[in-house]
Amino acid sequence: MRDLAAQVTSSLLCFPRVTVDALGEDEITLDSVLRGKFTVGRSGLAWLACGPQLEVVHAVTGERLSAYCFSGEGEHPPGVLAARDFSWLKRTGLLVGLEEAQGSMLCLYDLGISRVVKAVVVPGRITAIEPLVSYGGASASTQHFHQSLRWFFGVAAVVTDLGHVLLVDLCLDDLSCSQSELEASDLEVVTKSPAEIPRLREQETRQGRHLCLQLSSPTGTGATALQYIPRTNQLAVGFSDGYLQLWNMKTLKKEYHSQLEGGRVPVYAFTFQEPENDPRNCCYLWAVQSGDVVSLHLLQLAFGERKCLASGKIFYEGLEYCEERYSQELSSTAFPRRAQATNTRLLSCQTIEKFRHHPDRDESMNEVASPDTSVSIFSWQVKAYGQVNPSTYIGVFDINRWYHAQMPDSLRTGESLRSCPYLAMWSLDTVVEMTSPCPLLDILVHERSLSRGLPYTCPPPEQFFKPTTYNFDASCLLNTGLVHLTCSGYQKETLSFLKKAASCSSDVISNGYSRCLMSGLLSSRLADVQPSSLSQEEQLDAILSTAVETSSLGLITGCIKQWTAEEQPGSAVNLRYILEWAWDKVVHTKEELDGICAPLFDSSSNFTDPQTLQLLQHSQRLLGNLSTIFHCLLSEAQELTQRGLLGLINKNLVSSLISQYAQVVLWFCRTGLLPEGSDEDAVQISRPCYSYSVLQNYYTVRREELQQLSKGKWCADCLMIDGLVAQCGDHLVDLWKRDEDGTGQYPPPTLHGLLDIYLLENIDETAKHAIVIYLLLDVMYFFSNKSGASVESFPNAFAIPIGLVKLVQGLWLLDHHDHQNSLELLLHPATSRSLWGWQHGRVLQALMCQGQHGVALRYLHVMKPPLSSTAQAQLGLAVLLHNRCLVEAWALLRQHSNRLNGEELLGFFYETCQELGLMKDLLKLPLGIAEQVQCHRFLQGTGGLQNRELLMVHYLQQANYVPALQLNHTLKMNMVNERDPKLKERTHTRNSILDQYGKVLPRVQRKLATERSKPYHHPSTILREVSRPQPLSTIAKRSANENVLTRAAFINNVLSKIEEVWVGGNPTPHSSPFKRLLDLVVHPSSQATPPEGSRTLLTPPRLATSWNPPKSIKAPELSLLQTPQVVKRARALAASGPVFSAFTPQSILRSGLRPTPMATPTASPGRSVTPPPRPKESRITFIKETAMPEKGPLRWSNGVRHPDHWASFSNIPKGESESGSSGQEAVVVTTLPGVLPGRLSLGLETSQASVLSIDTTLEFHDAPLPEDLEREEALKQPANEVKEEVVVNLSTPAVPEVQPATANEPTLLQSVEECQEEDQEVKEEPVNSQEELAVDQEVEEMKVNPKQEEPEAKQDEEIVVEPRLTQEVELTPDTEVFEELNLDQKEKPNHEPVETAEQPEVVMVVEKETQEDESQPTAPIEVVEAMEHTGEGSTPLVRTLLGRTYSCSNGQIKNIAFMSCLVSAL
Repeated sequence: MRDLAAQVTSSLLCFPRVTVDALGEDEITLDSVLRGKFTVGRSGLAWLACGPQLEVVHAVTGERLSAYCFSGEGEHPPGVLAARDFSWLKRTGLLVGLEEAQGSMLCLYDLGISRVVKAVVVPGRITAIEPLVSYGGASASTQHFHQSLRWFFGVAAVVTDLGHVLLVDLCLDDLSCSQSELEASDLEVVTKSPAEIPRLREQETRQGRHLCLQLSSPTGTGATALQYIPRTNQLAVGFSDGYLQLWNMKTLKKEYHSQLEGGRVPVYAFTFQEPENDPRNCCYLWAVQSGDVVSLHLLQLAFGERKCLASGKIFYEGLEYCEERYSQELSSTAFPRRAQATNTRLLSCQTIEKFRHHPDRDESMNEVASPDTSVSIFSWQVKAYGQVNPSTYIGVFDINRWYHAQMPDSLRTGESLRSCPYLAMWSLDTVVEMTSPCPLLDILVHERSLSRGLPYTCPPPEQFFKPTTYNFDASCLLNTGLVHLTCSGYQKETLSFLKKAASCSSDVISNGYSRCLMSGLLSSRLADVQPSSLSQEEQLDAILSTAVETSSLGLITGCIKQWTAEEQPGSAVNLRYILEWAWDKVVHTKEELDGICAPLFDSSSNFTDPQTLQLLQHSQRLLGNLSTIFHCLLSEAQELTQRGLLGLINKNLVSSLISQYAQVVLWFCRTGLLPEGSDEDAVQISRPCYSYSVLQNYYTVRREELQQLSKGKWCADCLMIDGLVAQCGDHLVDLWKRDEDGTGQYPPPTLHGLLDIYLLENIDETAKHAIVIYLLLDVMYFFSNKSGASVESFPNAFAIPIGLVKLVQGLWLLDHHDHQNSLELLLHPATSRSLWGWQHGRVLQALMCQGQHGVALRYLHVMKPPLSSTAQAQLGLAVLLHNRCLVEAWALLRQHSNRLNGEELLGFFYETCQELGLMKDLLKLPLGIAEQVQCHRFLQGTGGLQNRELLMVHYLQQANYVPALQLNHTLKMNMVNERDPKLKERTHTRNSILDQYGKVLPRVQRKLATERSKPYHHPSTILREVSRPQPLSTIAKRSANENVLTRAAFINNVLSKIEEVWVGGNPTPHSSPFKRLLDLVVHPSSQATPPEGSRTLLTPPRLATSWNPPKSIKAPELSLLQTPQVVKRARALAASGPVFSAFTPQSILRSGLRPTPMATPTASPGRSVTPPPRPKESRITFIKETAMPEKGPLRWSNGVRHPDHWASFSNIPKGESESGSSGQEAVVVTTLPGVLPGRLSLGLETSQASVLSIDTTLEFHDAPLPEDLEREEALKQPANEVKEEVVVNLSTPAVPEVQPATANEPTLLQSVEECQEEDQEVKEEPVNSQEELAVDQEVEEMKVNPKQEEPEAKQDEEIVVEPRLTQEVELTPDTEVFEELNLDQKEKPNHEPVETAEQPEVVMVVEKETQEDESQPTAPIEVVEAMEHTGEGSTPLVRTLLGRTYSCSNGQIKNIAFMSCLVSAL
């Protein structure tokens, strides 16, 4: 196992020069020893002392904080023996033990003022100091002390080299604090009862003495260690002879006295440790003996009661027993690889405990909490013989893992400190090498830095429970400065290795896999697999998975950069491997995420369990790391690939979108919005929840209100949230229509639909965040009384700018009638300006629609939105005119007016002024010539008499007397017959005014003006010579809008559609002996090809290919952005019913999945849509040829077979097809590429019940349209996909005897000659497109009579063919009227097979249920008639269907009725 080593994180932080000089030994007597320790509390200090000099420095920076030099009365200065940090009355200081010639002294040193404030003379030489309490008095906080101690104010325990154990009263209630070490007080030992102590204390205080209680009288054996344990209220005292005493501070009695197993070795230190949830009320005390050998002794203390005080502290009472349970020597025996140790020295020991909050526990229960993490940390040095620098170590003992290891009393046989499951060890050799020769004085592990490696799998592997998984920071105290270091566990070291590894060489892969295996970072399936049994690729895959799981992407990104830069032959392969591996990981993680999220959206639960949150967090972390990998590939390796650049971009986009989606879902779960509850549960749940019905009702009423307020003048669609939704396009509308009750508008029907917007690739992220913030505001508004996690943390969680948040808040307030506050937010300086193009227009429309004209004007003035379009300019004009800002509106009009929109803006301006009564003010403005002309035209055309009078006044103001007189004359002529006295008076007044103005003009000009206003009529006759019209019957004009078609052309188009089913693409003589089906139709022969415009063809000219893929095909990577449909719990329960409710026997009834419309006998008079009864009927089955599946148990459903069931019909063995009981002939033809690979039949009904029925008939009812097939083919079948073969099993019956037809219905078994004679008699009647549609519909409705479908006794060999047209005949405008040609014409143009795109081939296997000898070999079909007559490329099957006669080994097939049935139906 690899050794753990500390890493230095800082250089040597030297103390100030004055501190180093003060502590220099050359200036002090040789007897002085340099001492130094870190303070235990949170003060973050360290003290150093040498002789009388005391230096206090900062424990992190080494800065000098305080210094003091103690002075004495003798010749020799006093020396500092011990010090301990102490705080009292919001002051910080040190309790310092001084040694003088006459004895010792206990001093209280104040760091704030750097002086001694208390000094007490102590008999003997002080060896250890321990503060008990910094306050006193008979209060509740001191009730656990003895009554005598409760009269003291501040108690410190002091032990000496003579064996004294003293509890000294510090007299902190004396506020004078002016005592120095030169004025030390004497000590008075109390031996009287507690009742006399108050009086005695007051008396001694006046005399300047301090009281003390002596627990142990001097025995001559020095006390070396002292520790107060608050949880047990005990004082532990260790002696130089290895004895240990425990004193109870409540009774001041000794509860335990015994010698440790280490013998007469001084007890150096104590540390207390408590396990997690020990039912026996046990706790533990470490006693460390340090001499030439350091030994650790763990004492178990068992108490009768364990309780929690009112202050929240744990308290043990009633010691029952104390015994040693574990011991460990830190000597040479623990280091088998080291030389014999000559000296071992303990540096420090401490305990770190961490309590974890349990939210699931009831607070009302007085349950005593225990620490979840409890470790004791020891640091020591071992110096071997001949070794220059001692070896330094830090050991971490996890008591909970010691419990798990069955509490051994020592290391088991074969164990060492490097392999101990409960004790981990780190080497500090790097620190010693860097600081040599400076000695280490103390090591302190920072409590807050202690952490355990977090497992990335559930349940965590065993390695994550060992103490080797701890990580912590520590500081080393030296005589010249400080050094900071960090200790990492196996997991963190492995992750650091993966982050720093820059290549994926063989050594790196092998080393990395070993590290991951030892650290427990591999998956559980690889935990027990030896690395030698795995290939290098498998090891690399495991390392990559670990790197992604643990966010250690340095290995992957480093390899990508290296392979991109070096451009070696294997780099492209390696990059391709990384790309495919990462994408497979994304697909797998997305599937897991969908499974995790399904219960969150189906209303099946009301709360999220911690495991679901952990799984969501895990998926989100994986997706985020994978997105980082794709981003690195796109940024580094895109120059190396051109072919796959689009796919790489799509993968990067998809991974980032899914990662963001997982992050949002996780946030919704943490805030309590998920799981999504039903509307009935919304009232009962105490947390904030989303209720679709409440929001839907509100916004429906809001939209209706705006519709009423708009009055057709303003835009009623002015809700801000509707603008946000409209900006996202139709994708968001379709998404919100997906769920039940969805309308495509806000609010979304479910939170599932809301969160799915993060998976839409063509929507800006800002718009997505804005919609979610808007909905969260609604949740807070409608459910403000619900408690739970705050939803206000969404912007901070996703780093959304404050400007966007304020903008959405302002828009939300505007939609909720709070116009003033909305305007304050929208105009706030921090709000984003012009974030969306629709923002300003919709805000102004909403304000104007609701009558907030002043608010709209303020918004327009402050925001100054750009008016780039005519509609925006009109809106700005409306805002200004409604606020009667006519001059500003006129300036705005001239600013945005041009030749294109000038008249429109002027018209709008005049109409608005007319509506608002501003025409009088308008006419006062300086109008231009064009503006005056349009204004005059407007006033004359609208407004009636009032506008004309305004125009007349305007004329007079402009001194245009002649137009004014003309207008007045016109008004006078129109008012001749007016009988209203007011109007007459008004007219008289107007005429009088105009007469006075008319006197200004000369008589001639006045007369001329009057004459011009009269309505002169100049008769004029215009003669135009036109040609004589011709009768309509003489010229037949071709219709430009309709396509005409004769019956023969219609039949030809039907055959062309049949070709798309039976004939495939890329026919070659080697692959298929057949050619196009249309070769059976005789075309007119021509020696020369006529021009394109003059030729008359039987069918429209066809393209070079029969199928063109769609231009825009969605990338396959984007399909991963879909989420599965979620069905609500209540709806799912309501929709669930009996499993077999819809099941019927398949041999009796047709499948009910796709009901087929039945044709009535009156649909086509004179003809029957059902063929005459035949003696036997055969099965026609279309089977997809796939691999033969393994037989499994039969599964049932509601009358529908499982899709896997159809695999059982594929891959018919070759032996059966050649020599089986039913003769079969395989005919290979190609089919239309639109037929999907996974479809079971070529345009046939895919109902399983119909296929498996004995009396199944061939139908084209369910055949998809060609364009649908092309669209599905483009989406589901890649271009380079291997062609699939579909096996069609057709039963070929023996030659049936044709029964004569009845008198009412002609027989369907007509020969081709009869069809030709019928076609000769048909007149050339044009058929327009509407008639063609009607014919198509009539033919499509032709079905076999249901009575004929019932199986009869011996009708299992008859082929019943039902013609079904799935699409109408497509005609081009080139179609012309032509004459039908005789089908017996022998010469025809040679039509080569049309080259098509890659198309799936179809294998047709004809199963003939013959009654002849089964042993007769199957022979190929031989053509009897001349090949040139029927077409060289026609298939035997098609020629059979057209009524030709062929010979085969099993008999002759005559007059198969497919063509005859079709022609008869027409």
